[in-house]
Amino acid sequence: MFLSCTVFAIDWDTYNREDYEEPAGASFALLANPKDNIYGVTFGDGTWLKNTPVFGDYFLGTTYNGVEEAWYGSIGMTIRLMPHWRVAPFIGAGGSYNYSLSGLSSNTTTTTAKEYSDQGDSYAGGHAEAGIRVLSENRAMLFEIMGRYTWTSLKEDRNYWLVGISIGIGLGSSD
Repeated sequence: MFLSCTVFAIDWDTYNREDYEEPAGASFALLANPKDNIYGVTFGDGTWLKNTPVFGDYFLGTTYNGVEEAWYGSIGMTIRLMPHWRVAPFIGAGGSYNYSLSGLSSNTTTTTAKEYSDQGDSYAGGHAEAGIRVLSENRAMLFEIMGRYTWTSLKEDRNYWLVGISIGIGLGSSD
């Protein structure tokens, strides 16, 4: 007995991204964890999958991590479930690569930071987030408040949390 299944196939010769996606606009976020002296900024570009609550955001950013006394440049993506409402809660998850801009080596020690064998090394991170997005009356601008937890690929326990605010353009966010 054979099992058969239909596989979703895409004809790449006639594929048109605009049939499945719509732009969601650019955004700017400020992220902070005052307890651990971690601060960052990101610049994002969002996309909605048409007629779904699925939202994707590519981002570039920079972060200062006071625990390690190191600066990082990051590139990543977040996928969210977020309805197309004017005031919309969201949950999401994503990942990033965080490149060390500080030039610290594994042998570097500092006087104020905790001493880790891989202090200041580049790392991959995964994150989960939740928050709320509010669109302006004409849906041209957005404001977000969020919380994010990040798991790092660094040795030892170096995970951290951030809270953030974001502003941006509210393209493609209609009912």
